[in-house]
Amino acid sequence: MPELINKINPSKQIFGCPDGANMLAMAQMAQAGTKLVYVARDDVRMASMERALRWMLPNLDLLTLPAWDCLPFDRLSPQGGLVGQRIDAIAALTGGAGQILLTTVNAVLQRVPDARYFADSSLLIAPGSETGPAALAEFLANRSYLRTDTVRETGEFAVRGGIVDVFPPGAPTPVRLDFFGDEVETIRAFDPVTQRSTGKIDRLMLRPVAEFQLDDETIERFRTGYRAAFGAEASRDAVYESVSAGRMHPGIEHWLPLFHETLSTPLDYCDGWSVILDHEADAAISARFDQIEDFFAARSESAQETDNSPYRPLPANRLYLGRDEAQNALSKASRLHQFAGPDSDAGSAIDGGGRAGLVFSRARAAGQSAIEDVAAAITVEQKGLDRPILLAVSSDGAAARLTELLEAHVGVGMIKTIAGLDKIGASGLYMTNWTLDNGFQTAQLLVITEPDIFGQRLSRPQAKRVKGDDFLREVSSLETGDLVVHAEHGIGRYEGLVIINSSGDAHDCLQLIYAGGDKLYLPVENIEMLSRYGSAGTDAQL
Repeated sequence: MPELINKINPSKQIFGCPDGANMLAMAQMAQAGTKLVYVARDDVRMASMERALRWMLPNLDLLTLPAWDCLPFDRLSPQGGLVGQRIDAIAALTGGAGQILLTTVNAVLQRVPDARYFADSSLLIAPGSETGPAALAEFLANRSYLRTDTVRETGEFAVRGGIVDVFPPGAPTPVRLDFFGDEVETIRAFDPVTQRSTGKIDRLMLRPVAEFQLDDETIERFRTGYRAAFGAEASRDAVYESVSAGRMHPGIEHWLPLFHETLSTPLDYCDGWSVILDHEADAAISARFDQIEDFFAARSESAQETDNSPYRPLPANRLYLGRDEAQNALSKASRLHQFAGPDSDAGSAIDGGGRAGLVFSRARAAGQSAIEDVAAAITVEQKGLDRPILLAVSSDGAAARLTELLEAHVGVGMIKTIAGLDKIGASGLYMTNWTLDNGFQTAQLLVITEPDIFGQRLSRPQAKRVKGDDFLREVSSLETGDLVVHAEHGIGRYEGLVIINSSGDAHDCLQLIYAGGDKLYLPVENIEMLSRYGSAGTDAQL
């Protein structure tokens, strides 16, 4: 990759890093051998940075650590696949992996298990390993895996004689272990939908599916800690009774500190790494602390009221960093700023060299095509021959259309399509698939995007969908009697909304009727698991 942006060494303040330029800065620092923690202000920013870095540096040792997808002190647990991604990232850091860690404000402010937890609760299996099906099943059950008949989701396992199916956290697909006696004979990945094998695997790392485990030692630690925090009367709480019986409980993760002797922070795993804070991350940090404090106050107030199942929150600093603690942890972090550097106090800041790109809005405002203006700007740039021009589009179709429009003005064959930034020369006109909302420019590069030219993208990327009909998004799109398909349970009939009391809280649920009168109550927040099959008059076997 050519040097596209100057003066990117970490410092307290790095100005001149608009979107796109900040991604180039991160990539260049990684290429220079710097180990980085990038703290995005939210999940969308983290995902955007991840896509860009994987495109620019396909072989980069990149780890992502998302935050839980639930509110502080919630009655709901985080989504299993997301927890698996967190565990996979922290365990990799424990093993010394990672060149760049992408995380978010919410994630970096929350405590995580220390390195001993992952070392003591992980198991490496390869063909020839002497691990019998029964012993493996016990190992998985003790690490919060759920035993099922058919494995489809992260954290599930199934045992059928000498075959064990398991879906480890962080893995793209489940795996099937075939035993000959107690010896592992083969390990294969398989499709969770068709259950057919897709290829052999040389080794399998099984890590815990949760950030805690339910065994005799941790259960007793939880019980002791819970009574110490809330008094002997709290032993009648539903969460206490569930853990005492060795059962998972909705939202149990919010009492994570009670399962561990000590907790760490994500930055503890990255000692000596450079920490980069996203644009406006400080405001996001302040807002997160306000949210944590507000929810803790609300839960504490409700716990004092008469309730059959009170929610007793741990002090916020048990699970989350305090304001002062976070300030100390991030005191040496650099801050990226999208706008240009200040004229004064230049000694304490670095100008990354990025500036806003060219916007061809005048022609659009007049109802005219902006292509001629773009072509004129390209001509002016090419006369100087001092920096290349990159046209960033979101799809192959958009690339073909934009090439067709521009070649009428700049000449056929003048636009070179490239797959990565390493193919850019010192000058020239290039086209590549790089989804950016706005272009930018540096002294070494000019990037022009579809929205810069047309005000929007020519075509929007299509999200991957599960085979079959589109998933439902709104309850209002259903009528009583409609047939629906549940992703796991198949065809059922929708019979309206009902209120279900669970764990002391009321939930709105969709009532589904199956063959034989069996009923399924699906929380409305999980409606995306349903797709439409037909109307009330459709003849189908439930």
